Amino acid sequence: MFSPFTRRQLLKALPAAAAASPFVSQGQQANTGKANAQDPNLVKHLRIPRAEKPAKDIRAIWIHPETTFAADEKTGRQQVQETVQRYARAGFNLILPWTVSGYLTALDHPAYQKTHPTAAWNSLGLLIEEASKEGIDVDMWYSFTDYRQVDSPEFDPAVGGNLTWSAKKIEEVVPNPATGKVENPSVDNVCPQHYEARAWMLQQVESVLQRYPKLHGLHIEEPGYRQRGYCLCDLCQSLFQQMQGKKLTENLDTAPAEDLRTIGTSAFMAELRDGLQKNHPKLVLSVNGGPDWRHDRLRGRDWGRWAQAGWLRYYASQVYVSDTASFREQLGVTMNDISRECQVVAGISINWSEGKNTLQEVIRQIEASRELGAAGVALFHGKAFSEEDLRAIKAGPFQRPA
Repeated sequence: MFSPFTRRQLLKALPAAAAASPFVSQGQQANTGKANAQDPNLVKHLRIPRAEKPAKDIRAIWIHPETTFAADEKTGRQQVQETVQRYARAGFNLILPWTVSGYLTALDHPAYQKTHPTAAWNSLGLLIEEASKEGIDVDMWYSFTDYRQVDSPEFDPAVGGNLTWSAKKIEEVVPNPATGKVENPSVDNVCPQHYEARAWMLQQVESVLQRYPKLHGLHIEEPGYRQRGYCLCDLCQSLFQQMQGKKLTENLDTAPAEDLRTIGTSAFMAELRDGLQKNHPKLVLSVNGGPDWRHDRLRGRDWGRWAQAGWLRYYASQVYVSDTASFREQLGVTMNDISRECQVVAGISINWSEGKNTLQEVIRQIEASRELGAAGVALFHGKAFSEEDLRAIKAGPFQRPA
């Protein structure tokens, strides 16, 4: 069932396997140092004792530009200016614009402007410029795994993509016992185990960073698969068989399967980090996800290890709950796990897919995050906050200087 892998092919598929386990003893560090002296291609992973203290209180807001700005250039440009000024008046100092690969591809491929029309007039570039005038930083908010569709450029050979990079869930591989059939492919996640897929996305990111030199950082959205059942593509199944001598389809909810999911995601983050350090050393790298790394890791989101290894400037912990006691408890989990090595920003929502908050509760959570020692807050999401809401936040927790 599985084609054999040569050692060279396996290493090519897993260039950052060691990066998925950055915790080593002092004796192992000594041995690693000797190995690095012999092989310059091996990467050193240095622990940092404490997170860098932020120069200012982070006051960020996540926004969705393609649903906020009109396709028409004249109207859209005016909306960009008004949006930036709106957040400047409210006291925000960081904007996190959601940016999909289709938009980024549309910047150079007009065919994609049919589905991403704001790329025709460079809405992201204008947002960065307008924010810069107001003293607001912009960290591009981007997912390298989830939030894909069958027409996403990663799967389009015309722009260098490949449909085989699509992640598969178990229902698409193992027949339903009742019907004897498998589900049609979802094509909604990229599997980063494919080194070609990582290289394609990293090249796209690098092109964007060169296009937008005023960009402050890169903010990675929930860096893992959509659900814990991913991925069972042919490559993942073959790798698991080679590494464990067992079928992945029969061992999906095991620790070795969980470890397998983190290899590709850690490889992408390691390669991204190395590229930033080489070409854009001042650019901030950050990630967002749930408050509990142990739960997130089931889907390949190994941010706890990346944070403790010093890869991230900050981690935005999405604590989307509607009471302050639960907020304190869940944010406390993140703080206990990584706050010594990585700045923690509290992700607070007023309206999300599973619930809502009152403005008063949002304000209480902002204050609670400060009491817990968070480096700042990121509010979700831009269109959910009214002008009245923003004025109340400015008059309340954002009244004092950042």
